[in-house]
Amino acid sequence: MLALEPYTTAAEAVPRLLDRLLPTLPPGAKVLVKPDWCARQDPRPAENSSPAFLEAVLTWLVARGARPALGHTALLTPPDVPYLSFTELLKVAGCNELLESFPHVRLIDLETEPMALRRSGEDTLLLPTTLGEFDLVIVLGTLKTHMGTLFAGGAKSLMGLIPDSEHLRYHRDGLDRLLAALADVAWPSLTLIEGGVGMEGEGPHHGDPVPHGLTLGGDDLLEVDCAAAALMGIAPAEVPHLSLLAARRGRNLPGLPPEWAPLVRTYRRPGAHIQHGRRVRVYPGDSCATCQVAAASVERFARENPHRVADVAAVVSMLMLKGLNVWMGHQPEGRTPPAGELSLAIGDCARSWAEAHGVPLVGGCPLRVHEVQPALVEHMRRLNAGELPAPQGGR
Repeated sequence: MLALEPYTTAAEAVPRLLDRLLPTLPPGAKVLVKPDWCARQDPRPAENSSPAFLEAVLTWLVARGARPALGHTALLTPPDVPYLSFTELLKVAGCNELLESFPHVRLIDLETEPMALRRSGEDTLLLPTTLGEFDLVIVLGTLKTHMGTLFAGGAKSLMGLIPDSEHLRYHRDGLDRLLAALADVAWPSLTLIEGGVGMEGEGPHHGDPVPHGLTLGGDDLLEVDCAAAALMGIAPAEVPHLSLLAARRGRNLPGLPPEWAPLVRTYRRPGAHIQHGRRVRVYPGDSCATCQVAAASVERFARENPHRVADVAAVVSMLMLKGLNVWMGHQPEGRTPPAGELSLAIGDCARSWAEAHGVPLVGGCPLRVHEVQPALVEHMRRLNAGELPAPQGGR
């Protein structure tokens, strides 16, 4: 079943949606709610499931006698920066005060739960055995573009079920393929997409808000995600993990119900890079959070703290160049570094691209953030000393 409701407030829209999707819910049913949480600080609109949306879901479940639990893994964190625990994630998501109203909701740090191997086709996945304890699993998603997968939705939200080691493997070994495998074996009972406000452009962390005024859901993850993508003006066939998921299940890609066509908005697609100030650009590709945190440290270092570089001449070199580009993830072979600008690649996923284009690489998986800034400084010093050729068109 697929359903859509106009969204004014979560407290109004969510009960209407759930009344349609779950007309009967046995008292005492054990329900795992898995939010869409990916922000590390101060979530932007649609970056995370909002506390109001989560509150409306929990309120509805408790009112019907269900026994809800809230589960998520910790966010993937580089090994040399403070670990963002499940408890800290609750704070970032703005849920501490909310959960005071639900003292009987069980909180599950899925990172620490026992794991078991599951198989989808030729792919073997690691998932918490806890999932089997529940009568229903409800996954929450948002209307959000994504620089690595074009579209986020419910299937991408399922990555909050897997441990750190699996996150690294998914990004390193084929994100779209393994995301489809994950959705195949962790198929939820219900998928709810929050779309009062969506995100366009450089999602999931740097996009811009799009007022959309709806929420949708259903008991068929593929049907829900295809409809959500289409409502954003994205054909489901353009989203590789949805096509791969349909193939694994021997299905065609579902279309948008004709009566929903007037609700379509055209979301701006993600670009190849994130612009920081005038000179610094980050090209994330399909990289994981460890490389992205490292890249953020590089761009902040170069943009805000040039005085920390001991060699003043290196600072002068950087300022004379047109820009600094930080590359990570698997990049298209035909994408070339901008002429006359300094480039640095980070992480093992970017190795083949960096070698093909002569871009210095700081390797590692997971990447250690403290290794990246010194590599940038050393590269600038060597460039200034004439030990490296200047970027084409550089001054």
